[in-house]
Amino acid sequence: MGLAKVQIQILPNQQFPEHINIMMSDQLAKKLNIHTDMLWVSFGSSVTTGVIGRLRRANHKVIFISSYLANKLLLPAQPHTVVQFDSRSLRLRLAPLFGILISKIPQTDNDELFGPITRFLDECDAAALNQGIRVAVVLADMIDPDRRGIKGWIKANNRWLAAALPLPDVIYNRITSRKIEEKESVQAKLARLKHQFHIPIFNERFLNKLEVYQILSKDERMHQYLPETYTYHTDKCREFLSRHAVVYLKPTNGSLGQGIIRVEQSGGGQWLYQSATPNGTLSKTVPSKKELLHLLDKKIRKQPYIMQQGLNLVKLGRRQVDFRVLAQKNIQGKWRITSSVGRIANDQHIVSNLARGGTIRKTGELLNELPLTTKPSINDIQHAALSIIHSFEEWVGGHYAELGIDLGIDTKGKIWLIEINSKPSKTDDTVINPTSQTRPSVARLIDYVQYLVLYRRHAHAPPSHAPHWTSRRRKH
Repeated sequence: MGLAKVQIQILPNQQFPEHINIMMSDQLAKKLNIHTDMLWVSFGSSVTTGVIGRLRRANHKVIFISSYLANKLLLPAQPHTVVQFDSRSLRLRLAPLFGILISKIPQTDNDELFGPITRFLDECDAAALNQGIRVAVVLADMIDPDRRGIKGWIKANNRWLAAALPLPDVIYNRITSRKIEEKESVQAKLARLKHQFHIPIFNERFLNKLEVYQILSKDERMHQYLPETYTYHTDKCREFLSRHAVVYLKPTNGSLGQGIIRVEQSGGGQWLYQSATPNGTLSKTVPSKKELLHLLDKKIRKQPYIMQQGLNLVKLGRRQVDFRVLAQKNIQGKWRITSSVGRIANDQHIVSNLARGGTIRKTGELLNELPLTTKPSINDIQHAALSIIHSFEEWVGGHYAELGIDLGIDTKGKIWLIEINSKPSKTDDTVINPTSQTRPSVARLIDYVQYLVLYRRHAHAPPSHAPHWTSRRRKH
């Protein structure tokens, strides 16, 4: 199987001899192990026939494509890309296409076309181009499986431009709205892309907190990290409150700390009730367990909630502390730790989410400042995160390649799992000392895309028969 990094130039049909629609040097053809004139040519899901003309004196790092063939493949010019020829299936693959699926309609300001994730997408495009991969940003509504195509955005001349493109080779689900992701039409499209077109889609769905707990509970090795957790029900909560001085109640499908409630026994039969709000924490004293349960029923109503054993987590002063570990699959398809940060809650909040005014610190620095006699090391935290991920992947259904693991440390130095997040934030405020360089998580993301592209190319072969020319008319 031949592989080369080249530039693809699209030229007018008139510059090609009759019936020829691809031209390259003899040297490049030999490097790609091409020993035929007629072959299949593909870009993303687009596949058509091609006829090669060889040039004796030509740049061996350039492939010339006729405008007819480029239009048929929906192929834009490629300044730097990877091409691959499979001699068994006679297919020349041009420029792997990596689709990033997002939630919202882009902004009208092209400088920040995709809002707060624009810089992340810019970094993805730059890192992908460096590896010969093209990035397309797309909304679910713009995917058309029937026509095997999408309408999305690709970057050209430092601007994101709308373009009609074929279905991508690989898709990364960055839909950050549960409501959009759960739409029947979106799920139907994703299912077709996976099963009909065999397109790998990773981080394909949100997780919910109860599901994660139930999955990990199947593995006895994980019990050490799991606080006691149940679905909220009034009678069960009454019994739960009798066994735990502190209880957290969380929306099963919540994110960014929204809707979290904390209740704590405060003596004399009274309870302290605290709920997270956008502006801080609402606190009130409730005189009895009966009235507390009435308040919880009124607050929760029919929303799906879990109740969780409150943990005596270490604090920095009066501020809650936890740790976010980002793990990703690498170019070998193996889980590796990419980064870890400490998060300190705003002193007006009961959660440490950055969206609620929390701040981030380097893990080692924050660990050194914690008032603990016995404390875990960075290696201990990262080992716990990887153990949780391997157990999770063993039991969960679906394809994940990036997970944010939120861990807490109690006052005895014990590590606890707080949450697994399948859609970790990509805004700049999640990066310590952001610079103009590509963040490590983006580099690893593109590495994994390379792995998937190579895997898919071996696993899903193109048409097994040789291409044939069906017309004597001039086609380029």
